[in-house]
Amino acid sequence: MGVDLIKTNQSRMLSLLKNLIATNSESPPGREAEVAKVLRDHMESHGIACESVGPSDRPNLIFSTADEKSGSLVLHGHMDTVPAGPPDAWAYDPFGAEIVDGRMYGRGACDMKGPVTALTETLILYSEEKHDSPLLMLATSDEESGCSGAEEVAKSGKLAGVKFGVCAEPTSLAVLVGEKGMFWSKVNAGGKAAHGSRPHEGRNAIQLCTRALDVLASQSYTFEPDALMGNPTINVGIIKGGVKINIVPDHCEAHLDMRLCKGQTMESVLAEMNARLVKAGLSECIEIEYIHGKPAVSTPRDAEIVRVSLDAVERITGKRPVPTAATFGTDCSVLQPKIGIINVICGPGSIEQAHQPDEYIHIDEMFTAVDVYLQIARHFGA
Repeated sequence: MGVDLIKTNQSRMLSLLKNLIATNSESPPGREAEVAKVLRDHMESHGIACESVGPSDRPNLIFSTADEKSGSLVLHGHMDTVPAGPPDAWAYDPFGAEIVDGRMYGRGACDMKGPVTALTETLILYSEEKHDSPLLMLATSDEESGCSGAEEVAKSGKLAGVKFGVCAEPTSLAVLVGEKGMFWSKVNAGGKAAHGSRPHEGRNAIQLCTRALDVLASQSYTFEPDALMGNPTINVGIIKGGVKINIVPDHCEAHLDMRLCKGQTMESVLAEMNARLVKAGLSECIEIEYIHGKPAVSTPRDAEIVRVSLDAVERITGKRPVPTAATFGTDCSVLQPKIGIINVICGPGSIEQAHQPDEYIHIDEMFTAVDVYLQIARHFGA
């Protein structure tokens, strides 16, 4: 454990992480090209081959410790971040990469430029060890807004044949073996406009929409109970309607964020939503519009990648994690069903810090993650 830690070039990691945080890659609008260049330049300067997939303004980078890309393991993370938000909400510059009390602060510090930095160091050290099998790393664009980067990689076929993956999302080095699915939808309510003083002549779309939300979001949908996945959730994230206080609104819309569990698909939930509207007599004035969705994914707990990851974390930290599932979404929801890569999710940093003002990562945990990833990579590289 100590020997592995000494090998890690900590100053190299801190320099890269500072550059990554300082390079704005907020999504929206989608600014990954510059941060991709920082990452690519760093890796190629250490002899790590790189191939770009997808559009030049939103590239996805595949790194390999050898010219061929036939390795059985890919480590992966994303380059985009959510917007920093109002600067006055931060005590630290969101792009300043300040280090205070062993933490580095900045947008993306834990989600997930810190974890990506740990992956780059892992590849550099692995390449120096001259293993038989190459180790791959994938850095995607647009994970935060829909995983379109992972979709581009899946369509390219570049990772065909890769069996296992480690997604470095922040888990405080816990090992997650699944994630809930996602179904985003828009509830469109159509009414009839009228003067506000004569509401009986119109049909109030806001009231129709709130009635529909009570029908659609007050109860859970059919699912299979599962201790790992837990229960599905529903959140009304946006509601908007009306143009003026003295006009009966003729349109209102609400956006629903549903997290799916075992036994649920986007199709089954949509069918159940429409059935509820029919039963409530609202189907003529309410329409459900699909926005975006991803399936729930899970990895069997007896899979080799799970066992090896648990062993690695225990060997390095002295504690063996209990496998759980993620409530948040990751690129695994694309890489697993569309390429067949069996994943675990394990990375430095806490998901509680993600998307928050004053986001940070504990630097020592980021260094420790390299030792964990090397243990996993050595197993599959033998």
